Amino acid sequence: VFQQPNLLASLTAREQLVLAAHVAGARGKELARARARADELLAQVGLENCADRRPHQLSGGQRQRVNIARALMNRPHLLLVDEPTAALDHARSHSVMELLADLTHTFGLASLVVTHDTEFVPLADACVSMQDGHLDAEQATTASGRVAATVA
Repeated sequence: VFQQPNLLASLTAREQLVLAAHVAGARGKELARARARADELLAQVGLENCADRRPHQLSGGQRQRVNIARALMNRPHLLLVDEPTAALDHARSHSVMELLADLTHTFGLASLVVTHDTEFVPLADACVSMQDGHLDAEQATTASGRVAATVA
């Protein structure tokens, strides 16, 4: 999931997701199933009424949710998320981070989220801090306070 959604201006929200399936090799009946999956994912991120809108018709938060849905399109086991709230206001930032936490659990994914905003640490199952390019083992704690990782 990119910091900026990087959506194609000429494609609708649904088409952004279907394109991800097409690039992954979906053809024929698989593309029909991809359209249905795209609609399901758009509903899961709260955009069921925006499937036919193009990026310029969406708010920043909506574009980021399309970005997240697109990342989920091909059923990954791991989401890599780069500063997903950098271009969003405070309220939209919270909704996007809560959505990421919810989807991670719903789909049984591992998600690695990079953020400078420590406000979102409570939403994480585990947190590792990096200072000057080094992981800080003392900061590697889970929400319950246990160490989640150690650094040798």
